[in-house]
Amino acid sequence: MHTIVRKFLEHHHIDETGSFLVAVSGGADSIALLYAFYRLHLDSMALHCNFGLRGAESDGDEQFVRAFCERYGIPLQVRRFDTAAYSASQGISIEMGARELRYNWFREVRNREQKDYIVTGHQADDLAETVLINLCRGTGIRGLTGIPEINGEIIRPLLGVTREEILAYLAGCGLEYRTDSTNGSDLYIRNKIRHRIIPAFREINPAFLQTVRENCAVLRETELVYRMGMEQWEKEVVSREEGGLRIHIQRLAATPTPFSLLFEILHPFGFSTSRVREVWNSRTSQAGKQFRSGSFLLFRERGYWHLYNKAEVRQTRLEITGPGDYLLNGRWYRFAVEQVTPGLPFPADRGAACLDADTFCFPLTVRNWQPGDRFCPLGMQGKQKKLSDFFADLKVNNRQKREILLLTDREGQILWIVGLRPDERFKITSSTTRLLRITPVYLFQQESV
Repeated sequence: MHTIVRKFLEHHHIDETGSFLVAVSGGADSIALLYAFYRLHLDSMALHCNFGLRGAESDGDEQFVRAFCERYGIPLQVRRFDTAAYSASQGISIEMGARELRYNWFREVRNREQKDYIVTGHQADDLAETVLINLCRGTGIRGLTGIPEINGEIIRPLLGVTREEILAYLAGCGLEYRTDSTNGSDLYIRNKIRHRIIPAFREINPAFLQTVRENCAVLRETELVYRMGMEQWEKEVVSREEGGLRIHIQRLAATPTPFSLLFEILHPFGFSTSRVREVWNSRTSQAGKQFRSGSFLLFRERGYWHLYNKAEVRQTRLEITGPGDYLLNGRWYRFAVEQVTPGLPFPADRGAACLDADTFCFPLTVRNWQPGDRFCPLGMQGKQKKLSDFFADLKVNNRQKREILLLTDREGQILWIVGLRPDERFKITSSTTRLLRITPVYLFQQESV
């Protein structure tokens, strides 16, 4: 095994005088990897993650790794994680949470200890399993390239070694290892593929694992050409703006492979193949159709799809307790109640409003608009209209809509769409005795307050 590691380093021109952080779970693959680095007298430090997912068994893994490293004089760092709590807080699977915690910590240690490489024990079976998992879940060409031997500072010297070869090496060296009890359960998709699918493929082709590795190598080169074309077309189709992406539908349709290009644009944001197909089929639908993926939302606009992260959208909910100055979306507004007198001027600024103060009571609320909101636009004689239709008439795009605020009363009725239109029910009339004047406070005015 140490010979395989040495050949890997030579092939990739990695200096043996470099320093390495070796990820060690206590399982067969990682123990074989760490022992090979020990036999080669490489500058190595072991890293062990205790994810706390299997109780005493997880603690047993940690103790085994500690004893192994002590026996061979290998420096070791251990980190314990509350993986379940982290995954729940991030809204991701336990498997994904563990992966994020593991690699984030590895990179943290690498920076702190000033090491050159992070080494993991992925081997040929892992490669085949990953390719088949990606194939089952739906993936682009990248998912079919499997696990790269080198990914930045991360190296994987054992991808050409099978599980049987690793077990034979450990037996020959008289080395023990830990077995994860969950490996025997077919509740996980990886285990189903490991126990049922790969053995069937190896009956058909005994060299199946080698075939997968060779195909992955070819596909990685193919992906480079594919990626160059996609990146060029993406520049013509996608525009980046504050708060997200705009995808030009007609330009996308004119490319040689529109669906594949749309997949490559949306897949990094969690959109599956089937979801991307739904988006593509909506290209001739009316504006307003929405698609969600986690915290990301895709809107169908006139000629565009607009993608943004809902988690980054500024949410506003502010109570207007009475007259005074209030900061709304980064701009100050002055709320003043005045008695109506003959010749009283009304604001000409579109961003200002005058409302009948006798038709409502403080406190008022300023909030973001929501689908389903209705109001009676000034000038429509009290007829109600959906805000979504009102915005469509004004050709307000989705990015602009996210910034729009509403002023509402205690019953939730809309008094004013801030900066756009008051509600007919709260307009100034001949019988108005008091008015609420709302005006933007400009910088030079604010400094004198």
